[in-house]
Amino acid sequence: MKESVDEDFIWFVGSPKELEEYKGKHVAIWKRKVIGFGDSAKEAYDKAKKEYPVSNPTLAFIPEEEELILRL
Repeated sequence: MKESVDEDFIWFVGSPKELEEYKGKHVAIWKRKVIGFGDSAKEAYDKAKKEYPVSNPTLAFIPEEEELILRL
């Protein structure tokens, strides 16, 4: 089984400047754009689905400080 890499996840990893305003928040990303955010992943998801009902967003947390993300 071949794993595919989510393009929105790649955008998330490579776009720290675009995400600075969301530090400490959960975000919902779809088509390389933040479409929802909040204090929990559920809040971010619910906001995203309300505005973009057909979306299938990638959920992520934006840490206050820079963190290293490793993929095994």
